[in-house]
Amino acid sequence: MIQILDKIFHLTNGDFSYSFYVKEGKLYHSYFGKALTVSEEIATQSVLGRGLLINCGRDAAQFEMPESGRGDFRVPAAVVRSEKTISADFTYCGYEILPTKPNFGMPSLRDGGETLKITLKDDVLNAEMYLYYTVFENGLARRSEIKNLGKSVLYLDKLSSACVEFPKGRYDLIGLNGRWGRECNIVRAAATCGVKTFSSVRGVTSHQHNPFVTVAEYSAGEENGEVFGLNLIYSGNFEIECESDEKSQLRVNIGAKIMHGGIALGKGEIFSSPEAVIVYSDCGLGGMSRKFHRLYRKNLINPAFADKIRPVVVNSWESCYFDFNEDKLLKFIDGAKGLGIDTVVLDDGWFGRRDNDTSSLGDWFIDKNKLPHGLDPLISRCKKHSLKFGIWFEPEAVNPDSEMYKAHPDWALKTDGREGIRMRNQFTLDFSRAEVVDSVFKMMSEILSSYDISYVKWDMNRPLSDVVSAEKYLGFVKGVYSLYEKLTKAFPDVLIEGCSSGGGRFDPAMLYYSPMIWTSDDTDAFERAHVQYGASLCYPLQTLSNHVSVCPNHQTGRTLSFHTRGAIASLGCLGYELNVAEISEEERKQIAEQTALYRKDAEVILKGDLYRLISPFENGVFCEEVVSEDKSKAYVVFMRGLNVCNMPLERVRLKGLDATAMYYVKEKNVKCTGADLMYGGLCLEVYGEDFGAEILHIERTEN
Repeated sequence: MIQILDKIFHLTNGDFSYSFYVKEGKLYHSYFGKALTVSEEIATQSVLGRGLLINCGRDAAQFEMPESGRGDFRVPAAVVRSEKTISADFTYCGYEILPTKPNFGMPSLRDGGETLKITLKDDVLNAEMYLYYTVFENGLARRSEIKNLGKSVLYLDKLSSACVEFPKGRYDLIGLNGRWGRECNIVRAAATCGVKTFSSVRGVTSHQHNPFVTVAEYSAGEENGEVFGLNLIYSGNFEIECESDEKSQLRVNIGAKIMHGGIALGKGEIFSSPEAVIVYSDCGLGGMSRKFHRLYRKNLINPAFADKIRPVVVNSWESCYFDFNEDKLLKFIDGAKGLGIDTVVLDDGWFGRRDNDTSSLGDWFIDKNKLPHGLDPLISRCKKHSLKFGIWFEPEAVNPDSEMYKAHPDWALKTDGREGIRMRNQFTLDFSRAEVVDSVFKMMSEILSSYDISYVKWDMNRPLSDVVSAEKYLGFVKGVYSLYEKLTKAFPDVLIEGCSSGGGRFDPAMLYYSPMIWTSDDTDAFERAHVQYGASLCYPLQTLSNHVSVCPNHQTGRTLSFHTRGAIASLGCLGYELNVAEISEEERKQIAEQTALYRKDAEVILKGDLYRLISPFENGVFCEEVVSEDKSKAYVVFMRGLNVCNMPLERVRLKGLDATAMYYVKEKNVKCTGADLMYGGLCLEVYGEDFGAEILHIERTEN
């Protein structure tokens, strides 16, 4: 709901309120938090500063979109300059209420209703700024635009999608940082005086930093306290700046990071920032996560797949890497028969002359040495066993040793006068060029239209280098979106699994096209519990692609039980990453049991509300619970860490149940009320093995 009282703007969904107002031409932020009935007195109580008059009060004011160079010395949200001035001062012109959220050419939340558009103008720069606000059931979408009205070129060095100002207080900042194989580590630290920045300048979201931050009151926990989550729907360079000033006020800017001299805007040109998503919770981090999850399931993920249970896949990568031929793959497919698997995915190595990672990226035609009869025998064998077929691409990359590169060396990103930097024996294609995107689409669509393929694993295995301008960075990202648009329009029934050496491109913009993303290349179940736990702060379980892999694990060398591996992988989109042609009969039996149980539980797991009960980051013990929307069922996974002598039991208090209803805990063969389970809890133990796991199925019963 959008409420306007004189020049006070109040946005609310009944759960949160977000308000700002106009005073002397400037737009001031006043409140974001629990829903209020906003009066003029409350709505205009933004701090205007009582310091030295020389600062004009601007160094303490809470601005809705702070600019640079006009007396506010904190991090600005907008930096615009011309040949005449390096400062900006946008003043209020008016507002519109648009009937629907406008499309602006980049991924964003879907099905947006009424949208508030604020217009600001800087007469010296001869430019307008537009701020967009759309209220959703579970959050708020914001973005901004700059338009050059004059004849002279404007240079845009920064334009945040949103700025959120928090009043004097004690705050913690929580981000998702990491590295390859260890993505989504939860890092929490106090917002002390100064600037804390989460960013990526790798051209992609990156393993190191996710475009997400939580601002939490210092005492907030998993299920208590006020928290504010911000996430950017963008897949390129980003920047989240959090500045705590000398008065303990906190300013948070979130947006795309503009590099290398800024964006030049000619007369009439508009620059649009990506969309930022903002979520409020007064029920701690868990409440924030559940709102993100509901919002993304309903308003972000491709509607063709949002309500569908994900297929259980088996992927060929760890089974054979590049070493396969038609006969070996046919045996692999035969091995998948009878296991409850839906789809066999052929990973890297099927194209060009691809015997290792030094050649053939860009040559998206079948390697007839390995597959002399093409993909037909493989797909026919899949159909014989009632299986579907999927295939791997890495569309944005090219090897120097490839037919594409030899024909079009200029298609790779390079700096004039310098040899391009090779990473993983490859270059990145210049997707800012339409002819490059069109060529890749043509090759991919020829494969997808020639064969019955229902699943694509889209990989991206290196950050960008040799990028010569901010426009090139932005153009690359838009080119990626363009290819996704072409493919999803041409092949609407093909499910795309995103990947970037694991979770290096796990962001909301990718989820707009890829309903699930490979969460990490690290498939060790103990390690994966950490990655999946961190990712769930923002991203729904139905987007986490999790596989059971062989032991000793290829990444850590650790051996965990097959049951534990299946339990952790079940908290998301279950799949397998092992050679089903060579596994033991006991493992075959366990896979069949796991997939059968998963199908019964999938509605709850993929569409229910998540409660993180025990964090593996604290002592290696892990527990998560998923509760169906109607509270009739719950699914619980518990994992021990290392066994120790005289180990105490874990008393786990469940969440989200109906306190007055009676529930049956199948594995314990006990009946008790929801209140008993939530306040008395269950004593859990897994004795006799390191990293042992237990799964509980809980269902409401009449007696």
